Amino acid sequence: MIAAAPDEAAATEVRAVARTLGEGYMVQVPGPEGQLLSRRRLVQYVNLGVYELLPPRAPTSSGAWEDGQLRIVTSMRLRHDFGSYVRPGDDRAARLVNAIDGRQIDVMFAYLEGENLGNRVDFKLGRQFEFSGLDWYAFDGGWTRVRIPAHLALEAFGGLQVDGTAVFGLPTFELDGTQGTAADRAFSPMFGAGVSLWGLKWIDARVAYRRTFSPASVNRKLVDDDGSLGLPSGVDQEVVSASFAGNFAGGRVSPYGALRMNLGTGRLDDVTAGLQLAFTQQHLLRALYIRTLPIFDLDSIFNVFALTPFEDARLVFEARPMPRISLQARGQMRFFRSETTALGTSPVKSLQLGAGGGASAAYRGRRFSGRLDGYGLGGEGGTRAGGSLDTRTMVWWDRLALDARIYGVYYRDEVTEARRGYSVALQLGFNAQLWRGIHLAVLGEEMFTTFYSQAFRLFGALTADWSIRVRR
Repeated sequence: MIAAAPDEAAATEVRAVARTLGEGYMVQVPGPEGQLLSRRRLVQYVNLGVYELLPPRAPTSSGAWEDGQLRIVTSMRLRHDFGSYVRPGDDRAARLVNAIDGRQIDVMFAYLEGENLGNRVDFKLGRQFEFSGLDWYAFDGGWTRVRIPAHLALEAFGGLQVDGTAVFGLPTFELDGTQGTAADRAFSPMFGAGVSLWGLKWIDARVAYRRTFSPASVNRKLVDDDGSLGLPSGVDQEVVSASFAGNFAGGRVSPYGALRMNLGTGRLDDVTAGLQLAFTQQHLLRALYIRTLPIFDLDSIFNVFALTPFEDARLVFEARPMPRISLQARGQMRFFRSETTALGTSPVKSLQLGAGGGASAAYRGRRFSGRLDGYGLGGEGGTRAGGSLDTRTMVWWDRLALDARIYGVYYRDEVTEARRGYSVALQLGFNAQLWRGIHLAVLGEEMFTTFYSQAFRLFGALTADWSIRVRR
């Protein structure tokens, strides 16, 4: 008898996702005429991924993380703005496709990723974006992480900052303060490093440094705002970020925090800290503190102005009296601080407060789910109160979801008369599975406000998600 062993088979997965978003509504032009302009927007996302490029180490392996793996991940966005008011694209990216209309192509991300190579190394090569604590950025270049003993991982990255004015640029991650100037079109190299913990289930922490600058040697051909050739060297951003998250007492105590230190301005831009306490499986308490300042490029004139941080503290209590019912109560406190001006003028009050709270109840069943919410906020800055009712009903073997929402808000600014009024809106929509991996969602909203007799808005999304496995 002769036994033949089965051939070893390996396959690469190719996945494509296409998503089309359409939006249409009317906006009123400021001024006594009250002219209405139509807004029409169409956004197309195309995502392509190629996964499991490396064969498994053993015939019985299924591409586990321990084997190490390579993948290619890409995402492209085409924005088209039309109607009676057109917002054109930006600079070189606009000129590429702007011969007829206001389209713009953005490459969101496109990189080759390696994971756990040699049980030590992770890397990304290409266009990528990163959220590091409270720091965020996008760049074209490389990032690598090496895991060493003692549960430490060393990171290094470098490349060119992604700019919205470049061909296939991404303006989402571009800071304010230099838009439309020569500095906004400069080539800005970026580099940084970080240290993080890995392999520990009860704690996660990371500290990173990042520096973005615009050297004169790579910007010699750019024309400055005064007409001269070349731009001077300068530092655009220099920050240190840190984040921490813990999981103690079997998940019942979970503290977390993050900060972003701006070394260029010498101030702490963003801070967040929180604590979650799970007394039982049915009772949860969360406390959160946020402090943030506007962030600009270091060569922006806005950095010379006095900036007051926004501070917010919240306390949330959740209870689940029944498996399908959850209740929530929350309180909120806002802090408005005033400092002595450069001329020596002292404020009337150095600290003013705004307080509020809210409550909600939610039900999640097999075919129906709903959420009722109400809130109020008063004190410094004015008064705001509102509520909403959201529902979703699943029908036709869960292939069709019917959505309904009604909400209202009342607002009253203590200083500006124009910021006083109300809004009431009704939303109806559906999410249908047309075929396996193909979904169509449509949402319509009719709003009645102080400034409009009515305002109708329509939103639609068509998503196609498919994947194939290619044997190699």
